[in-house]
Amino acid sequence: MKQLLTPLLMLAMLVLGLAACSDAPATDTAAAGTAGSTPPDPNTPASTGLGEAPDFTLPTLAGDSLRLSDLRGQIVVLNFWATWCAPCIEEIPELIKLHDELNPHGLTVLGVSLDEEGPDLIKPFTDRFGITYPIPLDDGAVAEAYGGIWALPTTYVIDAEGQIVQRVIGLFPVEEMRPQFREMLNVPAETAP
Repeated sequence: MKQLLTPLLMLAMLVLGLAACSDAPATDTAAAGTAGSTPPDPNTPASTGLGEAPDFTLPTLAGDSLRLSDLRGQIVVLNFWATWCAPCIEEIPELIKLHDELNPHGLTVLGVSLDEEGPDLIKPFTDRFGITYPIPLDDGAVAEAYGGIWALPTTYVIDAEGQIVQRVIGLFPVEEMRPQFREMLNVPAETAP
């Protein structure tokens, strides 16, 4: 029996490991699920309709602290990621461009790191990629407050009133979302980054 249990446990760990880092986006919106979306989890803020985003205060990689509610009045792209996640790494350049382009107009990208190794691992990584948006460091409490993050990257869009309006599991569709963000922020399409 023990000989059978070990391969089964290894197979289960492999399947969970592959599912933990996904590059195929699945989207939930506050108004309604979209085609191809994962079924909403009733314990996830995004599935509660126009639910308020759970507030948090986290230390940042820069050495200060960041409180989500201090960003009220802005659109927040709350991105849960890790240095070991290939799709997370793939989307970083587009998130940097989005943040740099629209931050002066009221959009903030927050890259919540779920790396357990802390700043010693994350700081060289963010320096190498030139990440310009804030990097809060989560010990798992914030991920849990958002219903548990079971795949990376997972991104929440929070409107200016602090309401979750969308959850994307997998690569965040920056190019699809940019026109919507520009419209929400009243930024003309012809404004260059």
